[in-house]
Amino acid sequence: MTSHTAVIADDNAGMRLVARTLVEEAGWTVVAEAVDGEQAVRHALEHRPALVLMDYRMPGTDGLEATGRITAAWPQATVVVWTSTEDAATAERFFAAGASDYIVKGDVARLRAVLAPACAGRAA
Repeated sequence: MTSHTAVIADDNAGMRLVARTLVEEAGWTVVAEAVDGEQAVRHALEHRPALVLMDYRMPGTDGLEATGRITAAWPQATVVVWTSTEDAATAERFFAAGASDYIVKGDVARLRAVLAPACAGRAA
């Protein structure tokens, strides 16, 4: 793992593009993109990224299950959930699974704020 790497998981190609742009603007290097939770787990275990930006609702394995599997196998990963599901109970389940933050997709400013300090604190 390098401290500058990220994996993006979202089944929507347009949202992956937006996510990639925001993540890269914050200084991260995107090493893989996943269209479902199963791919997210595989990419996270293969690349051992510092950051996984995770959607919730995806076909097959959803983001909640993927988050739990990733954080169990690679606890050093920071999993930030970026989803359209605005629900406190769902957020709590993600935190219980090991996510470090839960952000609703409309809140781009908050995502930028979460990504920027992580980049600022990393060694180049």
